[in-house]
Amino acid sequence: MSGLSPLQLVGFLLAAVAVVGNDSLQTLGPYLSSNRGRTPIPLQILYLVGLTAAVLGLGWWIHAGDPAWGRLAAFPLPESFGWVDLLPPVAVLLLTRWGAPVSTSFLLLTAFAPARLGALVSRSLVGYGLAFAAALLLYGAVLWLLERPVLVGEGAGGSPAGQAALPGNGPLWLVLQALATAWLWSQWLVHDLANIYVYLPRQLGIGALALSAAVLALGLGALVISGGGPIQQVVRGKTASADLRSATLIDLLFGALLLALARWSPTPLSTTWVFLGLLAGRECGLALRLRHRGLGELGALLGTDLFKAGVGLGLSLTLALLIQPLKALSVLPLS
Repeated sequence: MSGLSPLQLVGFLLAAVAVVGNDSLQTLGPYLSSNRGRTPIPLQILYLVGLTAAVLGLGWWIHAGDPAWGRLAAFPLPESFGWVDLLPPVAVLLLTRWGAPVSTSFLLLTAFAPARLGALVSRSLVGYGLAFAAALLLYGAVLWLLERPVLVGEGAGGSPAGQAALPGNGPLWLVLQALATAWLWSQWLVHDLANIYVYLPRQLGIGALALSAAVLALGLGALVISGGGPIQQVVRGKTASADLRSATLIDLLFGALLLALARWSPTPLSTTWVFLGLLAGRECGLALRLRHRGLGELGALLGTDLFKAGVGLGLSLTLALLIQPLKALSVLPLS
């Protein structure tokens, strides 16, 4: 990646670690939970790295050297990079350690183009509402029937052996869950590669593409080995999230929502908020039908997620809006 300033390279590395570490909640969370103890870690890493390389290469080919699938057209590179430009990914890393599902789109993209903040927020809130409504209707009307056997067998399914004995954890569902993950992961990459590549030129040579793919591969490997990190608790606390059948349904529905939103507009949005809306609608739909959670428990569960997401959103927007004034006032030295 010749011609790039050292701060650009550091920014890309931090963004890659931050985005993969935080946004794994929404895409790989169900996969990591349901494959824990079932699929060898090296196979999980090889599978995810292969998928990532395929989507990166396809986007780079279709969009004339742009691996971000053309979603950074409205987010030009700044004329110079300084230490202040590293604050957004560092903030994401710190919030991830706290376990907050922060929107990397809000924090990273608005730091480069504050004028796009309104479009990002409004589109993300619409995405949350659509995901909540779709999940509430589908799980409340039909999908609760598939979840009911899982909950009935939860007493026997607390251990890996018991989980494997449940009807949704056979070899067929292991294959279906892997395919659903491939579908969802590809749709997520189309949306959120922009958050990672925002520090790099909008067209990359094949050498730079290969190096950036290697960085993402290392990050994915570390993520799988760690089991998802603190952010994974947002998924593990949900109903039957470790069940292969439940994880497959979540992935399929989330992938369909991302595809629909991508067709609606090329403007990036917070996929984190779409995922939180899906989980909230699912929990409400299942609680209405299966009565496995009381209103107090349900409110506490969803309220905790929204509180952490709200704190992350507030801090993200504050920091993103401060970036340009800090640079204009030369509070921090620019390169």
